Amino acid sequence: MRRRSPVQPASKKKAVPRKRRGPSARRGPARRSRVLWSWLLIAAAVFVAANPTARTIAWEALLASRAALESARAAKALEREADEYARRYGIEPTLASAILKAAHAEGVKPDLAFRLVRVESAFRPRAVSPVGALGLTQLMPATAAEMQPGVTREQIFDRDTNLRLGFRYFARLLRAYDNDVQAALHAYNRGPGTVNRIRRAGGDPANGYAKAVLGSTGASPVGPPPVQVDTTPASTPLPTIDGIAPVPMPKGM
Repeated sequence: MRRRSPVQPASKKKAVPRKRRGPSARRGPARRSRVLWSWLLIAAAVFVAANPTARTIAWEALLASRAALESARAAKALEREADEYARRYGIEPTLASAILKAAHAEGVKPDLAFRLVRVESAFRPRAVSPVGALGLTQLMPATAAEMQPGVTREQIFDRDTNLRLGFRYFARLLRAYDNDVQAALHAYNRGPGTVNRIRRAGGDPANGYAKAVLGSTGASPVGPPPVQVDTTPASTPLPTIDGIAPVPMPKGM
């Protein structure tokens, strides 16, 4: 009798683990998007290169964006510089920024501009000297009118106007005295007529003002000009005291 071979049990199929999608597979759509944008940029570049009008427009847009970027960087640098001066002198950043902008606009070194304003007015926008000099840079009305004909007393008290005209006047004195900072400061304080007269007589016009401005601490050995805060639009002229505030420049300078 033929023996039947035992039936072998059916083998179980091994489960094949599902392959996980790796990072490269997940990046598929992003990669396709980048490729698409690359082709679009190439097509745009070819179009611009073949079209003179489009090339001009693209070039102007590039220059405009570059100018905007440089302007933004310059504004940021100016803001940082203003913050540093504000901390150094204990003043508001807005005032420090205004002094910086006016100094740059009129060609005066910022450090010198801050020192001058500190000695002249102690950073008080409505300071008035005994001789009637006004504002941050202690402008005499006649000097301000020389720099800007028709300017009013109240306009001289305006922060930006006062800084701009005061630094413009000082820059003019610097040119008149061949960039001799000390001579220009003496003339700013005592008046160029007084300085020139003393020089012609063989004297020294120094009165401590230049040292007060240029000194490391800004402290004056003779004391800064006394100032008071103007609260009324007084129109009566104050008595004249020589050597306190800037006076108009003589003709021919």
